[in-house]
Amino acid sequence: MSIAIRIKDCIDKHDKYVAIMATLPDKELAKKLDLVHIQSEIAEKTKSTGSLELLEVWQQQIIEARIYEAENQIADAPNEIELAIADIETFVVKSEQRQDVLSEMTQPTEKPRPKVQQEDNDSQLSLF
Repeated sequence: MSIAIRIKDCIDKHDKYVAIMATLPDKELAKKLDLVHIQSEIAEKTKSTGSLELLEVWQQQIIEARIYEAENQIADAPNEIELAIADIETFVVKSEQRQDVLSEMTQPTEKPRPKVQQEDNDSQLSLF
């Protein structure tokens, strides 16, 4: 995709991109901003004006996303790892509950047997 098309796409979908980035943690947005700054320095050295324009649009979007997130107190979207951990924890809890129910069902309900009193063995031996 050419740089001109990417710039046009970024401008056309500006609000969408800002809204998506606003759900990212501020730490991640700061990292993106640092990367754009480094890329801008490289683009300046190589005199790549198209890349500089695109990087300026990205920088503006990242800054707007940070401001939008702070002003509207938007919660960070959970990342895939956190979602996977939550799913695993839920699965483990449900599995333990099922195991408890299963163990309760499979345990035989023992009825207490009446105790038979044994007669004294000595008295029986005396008969012989």
